[in-house]
Amino acid sequence: MIQQVKIFIRSYLIPDSLFLYAKTRREKVLYLTFDDGPVSGITDPLLNLLKEHNAKATFFIIGANAEQAPLLMSRIDSEGHGIANHSYSHPNFNKISDENQQEEVTKTNRIISQTTNQPCQLFRAPQGRWNLKLLYFLWKEKITAAHWSRDSLDFKKESAEVVVNRFKQQPVNAGDIILFHDDNDLCIQILRQLIPLWQSQGYTMEKLVGKN
Repeated sequence: MIQQVKIFIRSYLIPDSLFLYAKTRREKVLYLTFDDGPVSGITDPLLNLLKEHNAKATFFIIGANAEQAPLLMSRIDSEGHGIANHSYSHPNFNKISDENQQEEVTKTNRIISQTTNQPCQLFRAPQGRWNLKLLYFLWKEKITAAHWSRDSLDFKKESAEVVVNRFKQQPVNAGDIILFHDDNDLCIQILRQLIPLWQSQGYTMEKLVGKN
């Protein structure tokens, strides 16, 4: 709860160009984001699903995973999705030094740039563990810290129906940045139901873009 309060306060005190919590509420756009991939056998069918529905997303990749899946990284990029930084090895940022945090960011940015030929502009800290020194470093590097406004809680490994019903009972809002994980196929089971539902409600799904 304390962490959630900190994120809420930070999202209102820090401009979107530095800390992105949600996008404009004026347009019926949702931003699907996927952490902890790419994972062969999971990210591939997820990309198929997104393509089927003409939906774009942003993949917050782990650098060590990306090194093992260059073709998958290329596919994510070539199909028009965003590729963003989620650290190299997904450590607990509360338990490593500032220098190690920065190396986790820069090492993965180099990997992403090899795929996209562009500097990476978005970073999401593992478990959403932010601190002011990290935010200052990101600002100096012209990287936007990207959190989320809706968490699917798919990491709890509840059934797809439980997650889908929770979204139905607590509907999304325009501009929501929605957190999923593409390290298992639960996200695919969930989104097979939710993407058509959201599109029927007039939402489109676009990749997330930093403001720097």
